[in-house]
Amino acid sequence: MYLESQSRLQRLWQPLEGFGFVGSYSDTSSSIQPLGPTQPNEPLPGLSEKVYNASLYYERYGFSARVSQRHRSEFLGEVQGFGGDRERIRFGAESVIDAQLGYAFQAGSLEGLSLLLQMNNIRNEPFTSTFDGNSNTPRQYFGYGRTLLFGANYRF
Repeated sequence: MYLESQSRLQRLWQPLEGFGFVGSYSDTSSSIQPLGPTQPNEPLPGLSEKVYNASLYYERYGFSARVSQRHRSEFLGEVQGFGGDRERIRFGAESVIDAQLGYAFQAGSLEGLSLLLQMNNIRNEPFTSTFDGNSNTPRQYFGYGRTLLFGANYRF
C-alpha cells in the first residue's frame, strides 16, 4: 500500500518538479504618542501596516526563471526637514515587480558558461509622498525607472 500511494504522489508532483514559491506576509499595527500625552496617537514612523513578498520560480536543466513582487502599504515617514528638524510625512504604497531569466550551459564547448537577464521595477513604480496622506495633494515623486541587467559568468 505504501509503495502504491508513493508512486501516485510522484505522478502528481512530477510535472511540478523544478517549480517553487517563496513568500512572506506581515500585518502590523503600531501606535505611539511622540509629542506627548495630549497629542493624538500615530503609527511608528517607517512601519507599513501591510508588507508582502512573493516569488515564483523554475530551475531545471540549466534553465532558471523567476518573477517576484514586493509590496508595502502607505506609511508615515520621518525625514530631515528644513533647518535640520525631523518632519513626518506620508509615503504612498508601492508594489515593485522584478523578473529574471538565466541559463547555465551543462555540456559542450560552452560548458561552465552561465547567462543572466534581469529586469527590475518592470512597471516603473514610483516612490511618492503626499501631504497628510491625501492622494490629491502630491508632495514628492521619485521615478527610478526600469533597470535591465545582463550578465555572464564562466566557471572553469
